[in-house]
Amino acid sequence: MQYNDNVGFFSRIRWGPGSLTLISILIILFIISIFLYLKTKSIYYLFILIVLAIAIILIVLAKSFEIITPINVNQSTLIGSKGVVIKTITPIKPGVIKINNQLWSAKSNENINKGEKIIVTNIDGIYLVVKKE
Repeated sequence: MQYNDNVGFFSRIRWGPGSLTLISILIILFIISIFLYLKTKSIYYLFILIVLAIAIILIVLAKSFEIITPINVNQSTLIGSKGVVIKTITPIKPGVIKINNQLWSAKSNENINKGEKIIVTNIDGIYLVVKKE
């Protein structure tokens, strides 16, 4: 993937758990509203159907126009970088750090509390290995 490539429409990055949950709930409500409208012929259920359809369409359109560009980062640019802990890191549980306004998963051999400053010492798979600054 080139630096300027955009993430695909059906990518996990674009459709996170929150987006998928919201769309799923709206679709379920839409289907329930169809059955209720067909059973009662009530104008209220027709209104609900229209509102749900518009909400689903707007969410899909918003997601399709969202620009998500992957970041190409090599190890040499991250090692030695300084940041701050966003979610506490323990030796048995990775946490989250912020470096240059970007969030990263991180692990450490020591407890590092939220708000403490860190420095990246290594990269281990998808985790940045950090220590207290």
